[in-house]
Amino acid sequence: MLRQRFVQSILSPWILLLPLPFWAGVVGLIHLNSHQLIEDAGYELARQRGEVAFTLVQTMRHWNTQHGGVYVPLTEETPENPYLEVPEKNITTPSGVQLTTLNPAYMTRQLAELMQGSDLEIHLTSLRLMNRNNEPDAWERQALQTLQETDLKEYVEVEGDRFRYMAPLYITEGCMQCHEQLGYQVGEQRGGLSVSFPSSYIDPVTEQLHQESLFNHLLAWLLLTLTGSLALFGLGRLLRSLQQERNDREELITERTASLNEEIARSRQSENQLNYLAHHDELTGAKNRRWILNHLDRLLTEQQVFELAVLLLDIDHFKEVNDSFGHNIGDEVLKDFVEVLQSTLRGEDYLGRYGGEEFLIILPHANRDIAARVGQRVCETVAAASYSSRSLKITTSIGIALTAASDQTSEDLINRADEALYQAKAAGRNHSVII
Repeated sequence: MLRQRFVQSILSPWILLLPLPFWAGVVGLIHLNSHQLIEDAGYELARQRGEVAFTLVQTMRHWNTQHGGVYVPLTEETPENPYLEVPEKNITTPSGVQLTTLNPAYMTRQLAELMQGSDLEIHLTSLRLMNRNNEPDAWERQALQTLQETDLKEYVEVEGDRFRYMAPLYITEGCMQCHEQLGYQVGEQRGGLSVSFPSSYIDPVTEQLHQESLFNHLLAWLLLTLTGSLALFGLGRLLRSLQQERNDREELITERTASLNEEIARSRQSENQLNYLAHHDELTGAKNRRWILNHLDRLLTEQQVFELAVLLLDIDHFKEVNDSFGHNIGDEVLKDFVEVLQSTLRGEDYLGRYGGEEFLIILPHANRDIAARVGQRVCETVAAASYSSRSLKITTSIGIALTAASDQTSEDLINRADEALYQAKAAGRNHSVII
């Protein structure tokens, strides 16, 4: 079924359109992945710019530390550093120019002021301040706390329309002259350097990459779609040729085997009918005499059950039914009688036609009380039912025999049941007798 649907799909003229959505989905997923890779690359480019700026400032700070600070002219823009306590913090040159010492922190702040408002800004900040000008903003405070609580070497985030980068600063020997009073120790994180610039810095680069990616993926989609459609067209032609050849071959086989199939069907039907008749009575559908007797022998000889009852039933005055209404009505009565009996028996009981209007019932695992109840129930049910198209009323007499040590064969057990049946008829019929 699945193969047939596949072939029908390939032979449909609409199949040539299948590559369009299929390759659109595949190429689209690849394009989405490429788009994300480009965005990640742009983000990494921005991160590297922040890292370069941080490294450059750190290099200048290290150079300043190595030289114990640098002297610059003392001006309104560069006043004396009130937080720096070093010898010869301020000096005067022979020509009378006043100089003041710039330590790394002061120098960084000077650079930050110069870069304020440009595309690239820096800010020296800390959670434990000496200079209130280094007060962190909300983002810088979060970044400093994260860097202190984790092992991260940097903190990067896009905030609004700006790309922000923060890396930690650590206390060195050259920093102790200013920061020792705040309780810092060498190697301890004392703050960070924040770098920020517009996020649009990477837009021209990523935009160009996105355009090239879109063009390449569209071209790939067109080529794959065309190739797929041509392949499906060729496959369709091949399948049509194979299907025609197969239809011709199947038609020839069908013609030659039609008569053989009919013969096989008739033979199988006859075989099933023979198998059924080998175990069932052809008229009533109950088990036939041979089967019911063989089954009784098997139960007795193989000791499959230790308590067993046999009921021998006879339809009362059945000859009068045949004489009054004919054998056809008699046959209908027999079939209806079997249906009534089947409805009263347990699932483990067995019913067979013993001969004529006599029937044999085997009750495995039945003691005297069970056998008596079954016999009474059968008599009452038979008497209450209607039979044949004439809605006749009939009764039955039942002889019941239980297994006993004196029984040598199933024939002995049936003989005792037949004797009990004789007694039931002699006593007025329409009831059961147990012996």
